[in-house]
Amino acid sequence: MLDRRARPSYISRMKRAFVPILLLLGVLGCSSKSDGLRIFAAVSTKEALEAIGRDFETQTGSPVLCTFAASSTLARQIEGGADADLFLSADQRWANHLAEAGLVAECRDLLSNRLVVVTPSERPWQLKNLTDLVGEDFPRLALALDPVPAGHYARTALQKAEVWPRLERRVREAGDVRATLALVERDEADAGIVYATDAKMSKKVHLALEIPEELHEPVRYPLALLCRSAASSKARAFYDYLGGETAGAHFRAAGFQPAR
Repeated sequence: MLDRRARPSYISRMKRAFVPILLLLGVLGCSSKSDGLRIFAAVSTKEALEAIGRDFETQTGSPVLCTFAASSTLARQIEGGADADLFLSADQRWANHLAEAGLVAECRDLLSNRLVVVTPSERPWQLKNLTDLVGEDFPRLALALDPVPAGHYARTALQKAEVWPRLERRVREAGDVRATLALVERDEADAGIVYATDAKMSKKVHLALEIPEELHEPVRYPLALLCRSAASSKARAFYDYLGGETAGAHFRAAGFQPAR
């Protein structure tokens, strides 16, 4: 069941976020064929979902067109009429937002992830807890924007750890979790908070700390079948395929866990 409690503060923040360039950079197709089914997905799922899309096309002949960006950006695009059949969000808030707008036919939790702190690989710090980030060795902290799921989870964790007031002025904001990772990879930030899957796929960062899950909401990825495609056999087939063993193997290889 979808949690239909509105989160107006997040939505109002999103209206102020600058995202057009982010969307343009995030549109990366699994296939270039114009007749394919379309999924809008959190950028953290990019590598796994592209591989899954190729497998699905090989097995069924139906190409999969992928658009990757921050979940907040994609939800706003869908709400504005973007041509999407499925939506894979990195948190429940934006799936709920579309459901409340009457755009979701069916939804289920598909994946889970972990939140971690990373540092540049040439400075492989080992942190005991988030309080260590207050030290003088970390004058620049990379976070995704607050409306972006990774940015929201990170701020929640820092607030619960009671270090946010001392770190807020050090923050370098990025448009999504991959842009956050890139700041650390380029040594333009001394540390960053990203997903465990992002840390796993990069050789340019070091995993310095796994953030305790009790400091933030569970990182879950709901998959929504959108109303505009509820009657599409292709969209339904891919919706079901994403929950199957072949897709699950790709997600696990990327570091994702089943939803819990």
